[in-house]
Amino acid sequence: MHSPTLPPPDDANRETLRLFIGAAIVATVVAILHFTPLKQWLSNIDAWKQWLDQFGWKASLAFFMASSVASAVGVSRLALAAAAGTLFGISEGFMVAMFSGLAGSYVTFLAARRGSSQALRDRVHASDSLRKLLSKPTLLNIFFVRQLPVPALAPNVMLGLMKCPHRIFLLGTFLGHLPSTSIVVTMCSALGKTDRDVAILQVGYGMLGLLVVGTIVILIRKKIKERGSSESL
Repeated sequence: MHSPTLPPPDDANRETLRLFIGAAIVATVVAILHFTPLKQWLSNIDAWKQWLDQFGWKASLAFFMASSVASAVGVSRLALAAAAGTLFGISEGFMVAMFSGLAGSYVTFLAARRGSSQALRDRVHASDSLRKLLSKPTLLNIFFVRQLPVPALAPNVMLGLMKCPHRIFLLGTFLGHLPSTSIVVTMCSALGKTDRDVAILQVGYGMLGLLVVGTIVILIRKKIKERGSSESL
């Protein structure tokens, strides 16, 4: 059995660095909102949340649909996840962000698979490392792709053109989106909290989750590298 292809260390490191920078920015914004006169902005965010609450599940559905379309055409899913966490909180925001990101990716995948959008093909400029990683579209390879600092549109189109099995694409994408989405939603949910202690706690949870996920990805890479070395002997 072939060992999964490892993403280049530089790509993996850039994605980890990007998440840490994003986490630091959110933590800074939370601190500013709660420890400076700018905390009055929290009331504006809270007002938006209360307005959305009036619509109940319809607000979540509307955001899901809009986010799915935006994700399908290449808008950053993490930016959309940040908005979901801020507006809907951790639980509801996580569900909306996860499934809208998955739905948007799947729509792009289907469009490329059926050859119905030449514009999608023209927009994809994949690196050699990305093409190599997706040469064998396994669950683990797709998981790794979702951790790399590349626009989601590229792997979605590439996997569609390669006729990747639907279940492999969906499960690999779901698992690949899970770490970053959960971290972003948890931390950005703190932006919508008027309770300072709760906000700080959520930022702490997000930071801890980022460390755990980063460690797990490093260990997986190490294990695969060791297995590949032993198989080549």
